[in-house]
Amino acid sequence: MSKFGYQVLGFGSFTSAGGPGVWATLGDTINSNRYMAVIAGNASAALISGGNSSNAVESWNGTAFSDAADNLATTVESSSGGGTQSSAISISGTRGGSNSTACEKWDGSSYETADSLTTAVSIGTGVAEDKDNAWACGGHTGSVNAKHEIMRSGTWSVQGTDMLTPRYYLANNASGSSGNGAAVTGSTGSRSNKNEEYTYSSGSSGSWTTNDNLTTALDENPGSFGKTSADDLVVFCGEPAGGPDGGTYEYSGGTWTTGNTYPVPARNNFGGGPTGNGLSVGGFREDGTGYIDDGYIFTRAIST
Repeated sequence: MSKFGYQVLGFGSFTSAGGPGVWATLGDTINSNRYMAVIAGNASAALISGGNSSNAVESWNGTAFSDAADNLATTVESSSGGGTQSSAISISGTRGGSNSTACEKWDGSSYETADSLTTAVSIGTGVAEDKDNAWACGGHTGSVNAKHEIMRSGTWSVQGTDMLTPRYYLANNASGSSGNGAAVTGSTGSRSNKNEEYTYSSGSSGSWTTNDNLTTALDENPGSFGKTSADDLVVFCGEPAGGPDGGTYEYSGGTWTTGNTYPVPARNNFGGGPTGNGLSVGGFREDGTGYIDDGYIFTRAIST
């Protein structure tokens, strides 16, 4: 028997009936070959910002890409962020060739300066509900970063407890919510399969817990879908030990399962959107193709 997309197993227990998800090719491409672009929104309506030393911003309406009304103030890559198509944030990253604390927020028609992070950092992870509520975690400051920050009502605060396993090149862009974010995979100096979550309380307080590790160690910023919690995620691509292979991994009920493979063996192609309506664009292929402009959507019955 099933109800509301879940299969009932017995008193007090259930499992998601939504997976595995399916990948499909978009009917359009972004306007330039690039990777590490921040994606806000979902597969139906999204905003694509920066990536690969670009300041370009594009809008996706579910059918085609078009130039947005404004661009970022400077070229950006290795950043994080998200939000919606009308309210988004681009968080730190490499700006003008150096790690930066700068953030920019999108109000639906233009980008403007947002509150800055405390630490200049790149290639970490981050999530955002909108331009004023976000989480930024880990990354690289010249060494591995253990710090993370919460944005509430437009202002960042450094959290009082460091992440359990400091990492950079984590799964990026839609790893849970700003109140319950996931620090998945990445590098400590070597590839990691760690899966840890942070639950925010208030101010600078919250707590870390360790979850079931991903079955495959990945770095090079895998993409991630999941906008409500750290307990229902889709992590894909990145770079395992044998090189990019498009692996897709779904996390639900405390367990990882291997899903359908991404259409191309890409890495550094961030993800935006919920687990049932995700969007990934661009990336890098090591099979001689290099930077790409392709885009793909991920759909499944259950969307969080």
